Formats: sequence, structure tokens, C-alpha cells
Amino acid sequence: MTKSLGLLTEAILERDQLRTTDLFFRMVKRDGQSLSDALDAVTTAEAPFVQVPSHINVRDGQITLINNDHTVLGLRTAASLAPYLPEPYRILPFLQGVWYIPAGLDIWNQLLGRYPGRYATMKGMNVPPPSNGPVVWHQEQQPIVQEGPLEERLHAHIVATMSGDVQHSYGLFLGLAQDESARAQLRDQMLFLGLIDLQDTVAGRKARNTGHKALRARAATDLADLIGWDRSRGVFYICVPDMAVGPLYYSLYDAACVTVSAEFPDSGKGLTQTNTTSLTPAEVEEMVQLLMDADAPTIWNLVTTHLRNGKSLRSLGDTIQVGAAELILRTTVPRQFTDGQHPFDYCNVANYWMRTSNNPYQARVLYMMANFVNDVARSNKLHTSVLERERVGLDRTGRSPQELLQELDEAILAFDVARTTALADAYLKSGADRAAYLGAVAVTACKFQDDPHNQKITHSTFEEYGENSTHLRDRLLLASARLLAGWPKMPGERDCYGRFLKEWIDN
Repeated sequence: MTKSLGLLTEAILERDQLRTTDLFFRMVKRDGQSLSDALDAVTTAEAPFVQVPSHINVRDGQITLINNDHTVLGLRTAASLAPYLPEPYRILPFLQGVWYIPAGLDIWNQLLGRYPGRYATMKGMNVPPPSNGPVVWHQEQQPIVQEGPLEERLHAHIVATMSGDVQHSYGLFLGLAQDESARAQLRDQMLFLGLIDLQDTVAGRKARNTGHKALRARAATDLADLIGWDRSRGVFYICVPDMAVGPLYYSLYDAACVTVSAEFPDSGKGLTQTNTTSLTPAEVEEMVQLLMDADAPTIWNLVTTHLRNGKSLRSLGDTIQVGAAELILRTTVPRQFTDGQHPFDYCNVANYWMRTSNNPYQARVLYMMANFVNDVARSNKLHTSVLERERVGLDRTGRSPQELLQELDEAILAFDVARTTALADAYLKSGADRAAYLGAVAVTACKFQDDPHNQKITHSTFEEYGENSTHLRDRLLLASARLLAGWPKMPGERDCYGRFLKEWIDN
């Protein structure tokens, strides 16, 4: 581990994507190290260099967004997406995640034109490497072990996180994480903290987190489950300090709390048990359409009405997830796909949390999910379906399911959004094997770089498809294919895949 860590750190700091990825590959495929050991090493190596001091800056008197680190999202997604891939390809998403790491260091200085990497390139800046390397914005902390009941210790961590006390929040988390009996509740709390940190609107805003705190909370806990909580200090160092980095957005959650407290006994905490009725197909279709068309108060009141009528939280969450897919299915402008994919991934984390948690505050997060989807629909004016128009002209006559999947791969790689969606729709409507579809789309997704967005949306759609209770769940699978074709890619987006085919797939 010590030797591997040193070599990985050196390669990462030299921004050598090929060498970093090859070192990871050799650890797993040639040196016989476990995947968890390799992930432990690479996350420990990168952790100090992917921090940011704030998620906003000011330039020329204007707010500018400083993005969250994405490297850990790719590694988490790889672990979840790999089972869908054919055996020879199962290491590919991990290699894509590692390949991105050297390009994702010190985002703060990248966006100031002071450090080279993905974000500097995205802004059109050719930045020479500085002699001092990436800045370490947050130092490692020692665990803070408090006395007292677990409930009080968890509450102290919540307060430190929500007040933006990065070091104290991180130390308290580490103290709780080393207590095995506290981990289940700490895991639940991390997801909760990520989900409630969400802006009221993305319309006309640069300062926003687009649900990334929720994605990072799931990355931290899922990777800790894979690596082992006792060995996940690198993962925790990447993710946990950032949960308290500002700006922090709790106004929308506050509004949801006020609503459920006013409308339901016991502030809605019993709704997870009392509400057991699913939405009817007509109610599902109506809610999806309203998420696209209605104003914010109408959507807020619709959630309240359905909860009053005994509709289950899971049924509502599944329907809102279909609404999030509809955002992607109505998007035609490449850069606007980011506005659809973020609520989709946020809703995926929220639904995952509700499926795996007994947290009494679940109903409140439904309001946040619905608001996020509706806000993006109104912001981008996604009032009209385009699928019917895009299907025109696709001749499905005589094509076998395998031929459709081959054409789907080609259409995605050609960034042909309309044809991609029509081919995916044709395959799904043919009744052909869904497992073959999932495997084929997963392989195509893993051909791309561009942060982990391509792999992440693919896994989110697959996971939600497997759990969704509505009659519209096929639309989730359509969304992943469409986004793969539509989301803009970075230069060199297939370099890692090319190296995989040349050196790694058969070794």
C-alpha cells in the first residue's frame, strides 16, 4: 500500500492520466490487490488536492460558481455500474474514474487560471503548471470523540455541518465513523444532510449546488461500504469536509418543514407508515405533465394533496423520478442537458435514501424533489414533448434487436440525439431482452470521459428502472441513452477507452 500510494500520488501530481490509470490497473489485474485496496490507495492519494475553500467566488463584481469535485463520483458510480457490463469491460468504469483524477485537482485555482486541468481547459485557458502544485485547502483532521448519547453526538455533527464549520464537522464525523454501532445512523444522516442542501431555483443563478451534496454523500457512504469504513479515510477526506463548504442552502427544506408541520399530524413523520396507496396510472401521467407545465405553488400543493389522500411516498418518488426523466427527454440544446441530469441524479439519491432508510423526515424531501424537477422544466421552458416528432422517419422494419443495439451505439457516438432516442424507443417497444439493452448502453457510456456524468446518469437510470413502480418506467431507460448522445463531451473524451482497447482489456 505504501509503495502504491507514493507512485499514485506522484503520477497524480504530475497530471499524468495514463500513468495514474495504468498504476491502478496493475494493482488490480497484475499485482493481485483487491479492488477495495486499489480504491483506498487512489482516494488517499488524491484526497488533499481536490478540496475547495468555497463553492462561489467573485470576479468583476459578479458571482462565479466553483464546482464540486467530481472525481469521487466517478469511482462510486464505477462500483455500481460495473455489474451491468460484460465481464471483460467491468474494470473500464473504474479506469475512466481514475483517468479523470489528474485533471480534477484544485478546481478553485483552475477556474482562476492558476492551475491546469479539466475546468481550465473547459474555460479555454492554457495554464502552465505552477511550481508549488495544487493547493491543499482543507487539512486532515483527527477524530473528535464526544461523550454522551449517540443522538446528541449525531446532532452535534448536524449543527457543525449546517453552520459551515468545516473542520469541526469533519472531526465529529470521523469520531462517529470509527464507532461501528453509529455507522448506520451516520450513513442515514449524511444522505439526509446532502438532500436538504438544495437551492430554491436554478433559474438565473450562478450560485447553486444542483444537488451535488446529495451525490457526494452517497459517494462517501457507498465507497466506505465497499472499501470498509475503517479504511476509508481518503474517501472521507474527499467528501466530508465539502458537506460543510458554503454556500449552504436550507431555505427550501425549511419551507417543506413548515408545510408538513401545518398540514399533517406529528409534522408528517408518520406518513411513511400510514400512506400505502399507489398513484393510479392516470394520476402518474397527470403529475408528470404538471411537473412540466405548472407553477411552483401548484406542484407544492399537489404533493400535499396526494399525501393527504394517502398516496405512498414511494409511489410519489417514483413518479417524480419519471418527471426528472421527462426533463432529459424534452431537452434539445446540448448545454441544457446538465439541467436535466442533475435533478435526475438528485432524485435517484432521494429515492435510494427512502428505500433504504426509516428516517421520519422522508415526506419533506418529496417537496424538494418535485420543486427541483418543476423548476428546471420552467427554467428551460420544457413544456412540449419532442419524442413524437423525433420518431418520424425511423424505419424499424427487418432490424434484429442486436442490430438495433449496434445502431444505438453508433448514434450515441455520433451525438445524434433524435436518432438515439428513436432507436432506444424502438428496442424497448420491441420487447427484446432488457438485460442486453442495459449492458450495451453501459458499455457505450463507459467509452466517454467528461467527468463521471455519462456513467453516473446511466447507473441512476438503471437503478431507478429496477425499482420504479410506475407504468412509465421505460422512459427512465430512454433518458440515459438520450443524455449520452446529447451532453457535450470534452476533447479527448475517448482517450481512456482507446487505451483500454489497446492495452488493458485482454491483460
